[in-house]
Amino acid sequence: MSSSLPPSSDDPVTAGLARALNDAMARESAGDLDGALRIYLDIVNREPQAHEARYRAGTALLRRGDLDEAVTLLRQVVFTCPDHLAARANLGNALLLLDRLEPARDAFVAVLKAEPDNRNALYGLATILLRLDKPREAAPLTRRLLQALPNSAAALTLDADAQGPIGQVAAAIAQYRQALRIDPGYVPALSGLATILFRQSRFDEAEDYARQAARVNSKDPAPQSLLGTILLAREDWPGAIEAFTAAQTRDPADATSSINLSNAHRRSGNLAAALHHARAAWDLAPSSKAAANALGTALAAAGAGTQARAVLMAQGERDQLALKVWQDLDALERHLEEVAARAQAEAEAARQAAARTAQQDEAAASPAQPAADTPTQDDRTAPYEPETLPLFPEER
Repeated sequence: MSSSLPPSSDDPVTAGLARALNDAMARESAGDLDGALRIYLDIVNREPQAHEARYRAGTALLRRGDLDEAVTLLRQVVFTCPDHLAARANLGNALLLLDRLEPARDAFVAVLKAEPDNRNALYGLATILLRLDKPREAAPLTRRLLQALPNSAAALTLDADAQGPIGQVAAAIAQYRQALRIDPGYVPALSGLATILFRQSRFDEAEDYARQAARVNSKDPAPQSLLGTILLAREDWPGAIEAFTAAQTRDPADATSSINLSNAHRRSGNLAAALHHARAAWDLAPSSKAAANALGTALAAAGAGTQARAVLMAQGERDQLALKVWQDLDALERHLEEVAARAQAEAEAARQAAARTAQQDEAAASPAQPAADTPTQDDRTAPYEPETLPLFPEER
């Protein structure tokens, strides 16, 4: 690729920048991304027209996860060089990772207008359409991508993600399985297969694949949330709570895990915990109707109908709740915690009493052992002869 440096081979500065760009590209190829990035950025600072160095710096920042910085540099390249399709596609990738779906969509659409089979743009635009719940629009794109990459686990999985919601369930399952034969640890395929099996009420298989996804991806909360949802449907309250707690640990700022924990605790009968997690969810997301619904449902289950109606009528806007309602919630939460503590103490006391009773019954059922006779001197010196028993009953 051209470095976009001023074409003057006689200029020692330009020649030096070209050598630096080649050095950075070699470092990047060898795996030294940070070293390459430092050189790319130095070239950009010294020569503003070095568009290729700017593109490569933006791409390196994207690969490193510095998304905002990547967007800034890649936008500059696209503004200066509108036909730089690789920069435009990577700009779409960075925006997609930032969950800025509309500008990302615009970037991918522009790439596909110029290059209809651009794999990067096909994958990115299809991903956005699936997130927007438009699988029928995504399906033609995933088909084209799969035709270009028939042995790609990512392409197989993305196409399965599109085919399942439009009724091609058997084909989607087959593609997920094919993706996993290619890459057994590919988390999107594991999660996609778990989800589609769960929707078919094939809970055992769904749970197995969800657990695999959670093991492989130890940082993403999504596989743990999926596992918790499956266990909740199976009425495995402790398992669901454990999975949702793991998801919350992985992303404490996500209100979804707190909502899930509230629902799981409510269904298990622990209303104090249900109320606590619902309030925590609404603290994290003050405009979340889902968090407000979880809190309203927990309050209704606890018999606090007036407070439940006030929460639900707030339409998800936490600031709309009157101070008196918050005071009532504080009092109710303390009351439920006290009730739960007493119930736990009573259960522990009952357990200990049952254990003592079992020990006493066991002791009473054991036969008393006769006291051993004190041996005489002759007994002490006589050789021991065991009692002889017949091998078979005597015939009489």
